[in-house]
Amino acid sequence: MQFELHGFTSFDELLAFHCAPALAGIKPANLVSCPTASMPVVSPLLAEYTRRFADRGIAFEVLCHCAARTLILVYQPQQLEALLAEQEASEYLQEIGYKAGSARSLLRQLGAKVSCSRDFPHEIGIFLGYPLADIKGFIANKGRNCNCSGYWKVYDDVERAQSLFDAYNKCRDRLLQAVAEGVPLHLAAASF
Repeated sequence: MQFELHGFTSFDELLAFHCAPALAGIKPANLVSCPTASMPVVSPLLAEYTRRFADRGIAFEVLCHCAARTLILVYQPQQLEALLAEQEASEYLQEIGYKAGSARSLLRQLGAKVSCSRDFPHEIGIFLGYPLADIKGFIANKGRNCNCSGYWKVYDDVERAQSLFDAYNKCRDRLLQAVAEGVPLHLAAASF
């Protein structure tokens, strides 16, 4: 599929830039937003990518599809299941109104809260693998007063976050380079 989207010329390139850590298995999930005008029919494309990445255990899920944009969650189901089963994350999600359940159930509940016309629910950070202390810090500080920022705003362990940001950037750069050299994304991601 050929399309032009904010400087990206292929879906592989778009995913390499926005979702490399999840595709490489070093992060439970990444989120990518695409203008719906560039991808009016997303189901066949995601079915193809699900097939290509099946042996890597990667899933693609539309969280929101409206006239403005399509939000796609790229995730590692086993990693996400383990993350959401952790006591601290599970208790926090229940405190804010989620019903306990499997990762699929929790994703459906998140999808119901994500809207193309409203702000993102802050708990989306849990699904993306952000530390709960940083999510709570973001909420308490209304997004201000962070100690540093990168893939998220950091309020707690700056050293650990910087290390993760560096790993994510290296992963992204490596996948982008491979795609630029003509390597299909699913093969490039398999090299991690």
